[in-house]
Amino acid sequence: MADDTPRTLLIQGALVLTMDPALGDLESGDVLVEGRRIAQVGTALEAPAGAQRIDGRGMILIPGLIDSHTHMWQAPLKGLGAGLWGTPDYQKHVFPLREKFDAVDMHDACFAAGTEMLDNGITTVLDFCHNTMTPAHAEQSIAAHRRTGQRVLFSYGMLGGFSTLAADHPWRLAQVRELAREFGSGGGDSLVRLGMALGSLEYSGLELVKTEIELGRALGLPMTFHQNPPAQIRQLGEAGLLGGDLLPVHANLAADDELEMLAACGAGISFTVEGEFGGGRAMNIIGRAHRTGVTPSLGVDIPSRVALDLFAQMRLTFQVMRAEEALAERITGRWPLARHPGTPHAQPRHMLEYVTVNAARAVGRGDELGRIAPGLLADLVLLSTGPYSMSLGDPAAHVAFQSTPADVDTVIVDGQLRKRGGRLVDLDRADAAEATRRVRERVLGKGVQAARAAA
Repeated sequence: MADDTPRTLLIQGALVLTMDPALGDLESGDVLVEGRRIAQVGTALEAPAGAQRIDGRGMILIPGLIDSHTHMWQAPLKGLGAGLWGTPDYQKHVFPLREKFDAVDMHDACFAAGTEMLDNGITTVLDFCHNTMTPAHAEQSIAAHRRTGQRVLFSYGMLGGFSTLAADHPWRLAQVRELAREFGSGGGDSLVRLGMALGSLEYSGLELVKTEIELGRALGLPMTFHQNPPAQIRQLGEAGLLGGDLLPVHANLAADDELEMLAACGAGISFTVEGEFGGGRAMNIIGRAHRTGVTPSLGVDIPSRVALDLFAQMRLTFQVMRAEEALAERITGRWPLARHPGTPHAQPRHMLEYVTVNAARAVGRGDELGRIAPGLLADLVLLSTGPYSMSLGDPAAHVAFQSTPADVDTVIVDGQLRKRGGRLVDLDRADAAEATRRVRERVLGKGVQAARAAA
């Protein structure tokens, strides 16, 4: 991990997508970073002597990408879920492997995932860690996150073994309390913060989940939960448990009144579109949520199936939303497609909002992340536009539809350079690959080749 020495950086001449309504886009802009925060955004900025200068000409500067839902422990299982067909396949072939992971495996897996995510421009992630099978699992995951230097909301998983849910609940609650004391006021240090990944209602039941929510609120922790079966948002709302500190994931079957409940308390939903769409789920939820005022954000979800790539998620999300809108038009007899007020709703820039502004709110940092503006934390990504020139039109569309992880030139987290000129700083791709190899060897053993064949 990079050291904590304060530094001054000046990024010059980039096309700056601030994602801040007051600042807009700067065709040739400068961003001055002092220490951990953005000091100035403008043109022809001056920097003090000794400041490090980064030439951004011909590049696009965006806020660091934020993933609002990923199970990072699954990164070494990449490809194992490639051919999954529905939830039963996942529960048979991928999810049970968590019981074979020990604490050392969790460290290696989270380190490998965090390194690759930083390399791909993902500066912040909500790690939905539903593999805290022992206290040491949580401790080693947190240690790995601190090692990578990625910004992480470590969402402590309350779901243990299905046969021991009630028996394990007390020690999980106790460890969350202890970790909250260790992390201190505000939930953690500048990079790794503590949250809670609630037990699923369909497995844990309302009473256990209610206890978890009450503890999370008493400790001031952001909370998130899988929302798969219908009517669970309504169930939580009727129990008086919904709030802006509670982030549902998926929610593909949410009814309109449930979306209104979420909008009323300022909540969002994290959508993991590749897994949801590929798993045959209903996808009109994203557009319905957005129109209702429930802010969508995006996550990779399961690295065992989906690449750690938010650019791909932006592209797919746009196409899915446009396909759903086109279907609604056909059903109502409006064909061939023609524009009319409010349709199409999904726009390319929305996709970049989903992984910056909205995702910052989803991880509880909407006042400090997701935009490029003075006073905010300096999490930034500089993108090359490649040898074949910039797209025409909205530059946000270039980011959403043309950019890939290969275009990530520079990554800054908390004012520290983590990648420069296409090369990681203080992290080594080979170390991440070796960590993945160790996990596979320990968890799958001689079954690695068989697992590849089965996938």
